[in-house]
Amino acid sequence: MSNKFSSAADANSKLIEVKLPSDSLEIGMHVTRLDRPWTEVPVLMQGLTIETPDDIDMLRDHCVYVYIEIEKEFWLEIAQGSVEQKEEKVFPGFREKIDIHDELPRAKLTFDTARDQVDEVLESISSGETFDMDASRKAIQSCVTSILNNANALLWLTQVKQQDHYTAEHSLRVGILAIAFGRFLDFNEYDLELLGLCGMLHDVGKAKIPDDILNKPGRLSRIEFDIMKEHAQFGKDILLEYDGVEKLIIDTAHYHHERVDGKGYPEQVNAAYLHKYIRMVSIVDVYDAITSARPYKDGSPAFDALKILFSERGKHFDNDLVEAFIRMVGIYPPGTLVEMTNGEVGIVVSANADSRLRPKVELVLTADKKIRPPYIINLLDGIPDTSGSPYVIKEGITNGTYGVDVKDYILK
Repeated sequence: MSNKFSSAADANSKLIEVKLPSDSLEIGMHVTRLDRPWTEVPVLMQGLTIETPDDIDMLRDHCVYVYIEIEKEFWLEIAQGSVEQKEEKVFPGFREKIDIHDELPRAKLTFDTARDQVDEVLESISSGETFDMDASRKAIQSCVTSILNNANALLWLTQVKQQDHYTAEHSLRVGILAIAFGRFLDFNEYDLELLGLCGMLHDVGKAKIPDDILNKPGRLSRIEFDIMKEHAQFGKDILLEYDGVEKLIIDTAHYHHERVDGKGYPEQVNAAYLHKYIRMVSIVDVYDAITSARPYKDGSPAFDALKILFSERGKHFDNDLVEAFIRMVGIYPPGTLVEMTNGEVGIVVSANADSRLRPKVELVLTADKKIRPPYIINLLDGIPDTSGSPYVIKEGITNGTYGVDVKDYILK
């Protein structure tokens, strides 16, 4: 993030104080004053440099406008219209063609068919046979069609995970998340298909890793980890055997564990050599791995995964792409089970890119944890509950809590 918003800017630049609506805040801004006393906002001291998406949401929840320090020269450029509005250009967001519940049945068939195809790919490679690349393309094309209809349907399905299908489902989820990410950034249909294949085939090299290492229920030894890292080279070698496979798909399998600071593997390449698609797949790969359960660990909540991604921006991950991914996923991704402050329970239907703490939620349990007819509310609308207080999420909870299994609501 540029230091244009920081009070620690170049000593030769002149800082001015500017009043901004809280909806216009960005990470890196230094807030000097509020539209209310600092004591009414949950911060430790007066003055705040916005460092996380949570800081933005907190200020939006409490303030209509704030004052920030900004370089005078940069502010004048904005006032003259010479600086692009970053959020509108870089984060166009989703456009839903049809309702999520209309798309879910087709999305479920698409997901199951694509998972079977990934299973076939990995089994074929493991047994030394060739796999059907055209079938993989068709599977990804179906995923693209579903995401263009309503991205939240397949995103919801990525929350339903089975440990015994981890490698295949992980590869598919990375493909789906990558397509959704590209859709969020307004990629065209051809690029979405290419990006989806980059994601779905990024781990084909793992089919050559011994099962006792790949599925070891514990931390790998140094020697075992060195063997595991070979999957990046294996993936490249496997895909080079197929005619017509785009170079970018091969490069993604080879380089998806490289880092923007040049400290990744297998070649410690400079960030300038990492295509945008590789950097995108790297983000969604780590996100899905952190949020997935394995024999040796429970999956972490999405919020924890996003904190890790955010802390690694500029080091492991591309800074701007991490911020875009966080806006896409939201603190509570589609398919997340949540408990409201009034005790009611719901399932997140879709994230609101402009307010990550206030998604659309389908309420499924009453406050006393009894089944109720599903009812969708948009938390941005401030809809009141029976007590007259607006619905607010208390916390995300593990799927299965209070007997609610998200997959039971997929085809309702």
